[in-house]
Amino acid sequence: MKLTISRDTLLEQLNHVVGAIEKKHTKKILENLYISVDEKEMTFIGTDLEIELSSKIEISADIVGSITTSAKKMLDICKALPSECFILLETDENRLYLKGVRSRFELTTLPSEDYPLLDDIEFSNEITMPEKSLKELFDNTAFSMANQDVRYYLNGLYLDISENTIKTVTTDGHRLALSEYVSDTTMSGSDSSIIIPRKGVLELSRLLDGTSELPITLYVSDNHIRVKKGNIRFTSKLIDGKYPDYQAAIPASSVYHIELDRLVFRDTLARVAILSNEKFRGIRLRFLDGIMTLHSTNPEKEMAEEEMDVNYTGELLEIGFNVSYLLDAVNHIASETIVLHISNPDSSALLAALDDDSTKYVVMPIRL
Repeated sequence: MKLTISRDTLLEQLNHVVGAIEKKHTKKILENLYISVDEKEMTFIGTDLEIELSSKIEISADIVGSITTSAKKMLDICKALPSECFILLETDENRLYLKGVRSRFELTTLPSEDYPLLDDIEFSNEITMPEKSLKELFDNTAFSMANQDVRYYLNGLYLDISENTIKTVTTDGHRLALSEYVSDTTMSGSDSSIIIPRKGVLELSRLLDGTSELPITLYVSDNHIRVKKGNIRFTSKLIDGKYPDYQAAIPASSVYHIELDRLVFRDTLARVAILSNEKFRGIRLRFLDGIMTLHSTNPEKEMAEEEMDVNYTGELLEIGFNVSYLLDAVNHIASETIVLHISNPDSSALLAALDDDSTKYVVMPIRL
C-alpha cells in the first residue's frame, strides 16, 4: 500500500470510525483500525464486535493493499501534525510508515485478514425519515438508559416502529423517557421492535446532524441495525431480550396538572440541589395554597429552601424525587412551559411540554 493524503482528510476519516474502537482490549487487533486501498477508494473501519463504523473516500493510490494498525496512535499522530500538510502512507511487511516533509513515524501492523469485519447482512426492514427527527428521538431519550445494569435489556434504547410512527424508549428502572415521531405518510417497512445497545446509541447520535432535513434510512434485521450517511456506514448488533411494558409505567391519568415556567423551575431545582445529599440527591416538593416549596437537606444538616408560585389548589401534598432525574427531564424539554402531572406521594410523576406531548418523562418518587 502506498498513497499520499492530506492530514486534514485523514484526520476526518479517523474521527468518523474511532468511536467504535476500544482503547484497551484483550484482543490486540480490536485496538486497531482497518485500512484498505483499491484503485478508486480508501476504506477505514473500526469495530468492537458490537458496533462497526466505516467510512470511504475516493482517492488515487500508487500501490493498493490493506492493513490494520493502532487507531489511538494513528489518531494522535494526525492530531499532532500541522494542519494542511500532506502525509505519505506506505507499508512494508508488518510496518506502516507515515511520512511528512520533516516527520517520519513507523507503526506496527497486524494482518487485515484477521480483522473481524461484519459479514454481509440481509436486512428485512427499511425506514426512511428526516435525519433531524431521528437525532431528536435519540437525544430526547438516550440519557435515561441504564449503564451496566444486570437487566441487560435496559442497557440500551428500545426502538418501536409501526406503520407511520417511531418511538424511542429508555429506562433505568427509576425513570423513563419516551419520544415519538409521527410521519405524515406511511413509512416503508413493516412493524418491528428492537433494542439498540448503549454504545451504539451514543455513537449513532454523535453521527447524526440535528439540523439536516435530508432523509436518512434505517436498515433493520433480526440481529442488526444499519444507518448510512453519505460515505459513512454505522452498523450495530441488537440486544436480544424482551423490553418491559413501557406503556404500563406511564401514568394514564393524574389528579393535579401543575404548569411551570421551564427555565424558572430548572434554575430553582439547580439552586436547591446544591445542598442535597450527594449520594441520594433527594429533594422534597411541597404543594399548598398556590405555592410549591422546594426543600433539600444533607448529612451535615445544611438546608436549602425556595418557593415558586404554581396553579395548585388542594390539600397539602408532599413528594420526594431524585433532583438529578428531574433536571435531566427538564433540560430535555424544549417548550417554555412544562406540565408536572402528579396524583399522590406514592405515584410516579409525568413531565411533558404544555403544547407538545410527543416527548414524555416519568420519574418515580423517593421516600425522604
